[in-house]
Amino acid sequence: MDRGMFVHAWDTDVDADLLTERFLEMGCNTLAVALNYHHVGAADLRLEHVHYERTAGTAFSVNQKRYGRIYPEAQGQREERLLKLTEKSNQKGLRFKAWVVNSHNSTLGQKYPELRVKNVWGDFYSNAICLNKKAFWAYERDLLEDIESRFGPESYIMEAVEWLPAFHGEHHEFMLARMTPAIRYLLSMCFCESCMEKAELAGIDGEKIAGIVKQLLRQLLREDTASGKNEELQMTQLFLEYPELYEYQRFRMNSVTELVKETAELVHSFGKKYEYIPSSTPFNINASYYEGYELRGLEGLIDGYIPLIYETEDTYDKVLSNIRLFDRTTPVGMGVNLGRSRYRSRNEFVERVETAGRRGAYEILSYNYGMATDEMLDWMKTSYTRL
Repeated sequence: MDRGMFVHAWDTDVDADLLTERFLEMGCNTLAVALNYHHVGAADLRLEHVHYERTAGTAFSVNQKRYGRIYPEAQGQREERLLKLTEKSNQKGLRFKAWVVNSHNSTLGQKYPELRVKNVWGDFYSNAICLNKKAFWAYERDLLEDIESRFGPESYIMEAVEWLPAFHGEHHEFMLARMTPAIRYLLSMCFCESCMEKAELAGIDGEKIAGIVKQLLRQLLREDTASGKNEELQMTQLFLEYPELYEYQRFRMNSVTELVKETAELVHSFGKKYEYIPSSTPFNINASYYEGYELRGLEGLIDGYIPLIYETEDTYDKVLSNIRLFDRTTPVGMGVNLGRSRYRSRNEFVERVETAGRRGAYEILSYNYGMATDEMLDWMKTSYTRL
């Protein structure tokens, strides 16, 4: 069983020997290292520093000649340290996996505005890349080939190979109306030129659907229509009442499946595994309509799921059971949040991890080494050494 941690590139700003020994002491046998990441501000308790990475991109230097027209920016240039960590990990039996964030990239959106998601009001989201852009597909291939040639990781953990929901990551986003699931979903939908052209080829009337979305937003923003359990149920009712809306959702889901298939085939050609993070924002597994991935469509394409089971009410059992409604065969792991406020006690945390192990989780990854308190790292160590 893989037991490990999500590791940011700046976590490598220490001696690789000491760092790998620390991971081994905590019961880890796996590192998921962020080689391409979104912009972030993160309080690092290990290095006693707040990292403001205002560039979304790679943790290594970028040679433009490796890419086509679209290429990433370097978020930081820690290539030498990362290569040293790769070397030490291999020597000490730690599995080195590439953690790659894809469509969540504000720097790409700003540098190449034609890649951005365009909502029904005509606004563009710089931090969200449209999955129907051919140029983005080419960039994805170039990025994965670049990572493989430099680091040769054991596996690729792919995050945000899906549609990014609205209101997630721009500067000081404000909305006085309550952000219900329906409002957020409708504002997340992309109606850019590429989407409209591809929809037309699929026999879908994108203009008609855009008109429906505009009208629904007018009504939903006129007065609050949802409360309590009705919030999520409202989305179900909208899909039932407006089959055109569901038709467009199926179109969005197909776009995710197609891109996963494309990138998974490339990773498999390297002889490596392709692991997929569903609901990377994250949402409950049954709210996948936000991000448009289709579990039934992913079965047979990927080698494992790593759902981010972050919320207090979520458990591995519940998530596994819900995934198995749609995908009966793909191995399921677990992403664990090391935020202290999410757990009532050490015993609760340890039991959650141990339960996942008993139920057959193939991998458990904790988020995140640099930001976790010593107390939470100790809890993680306790749970890992019992697996």
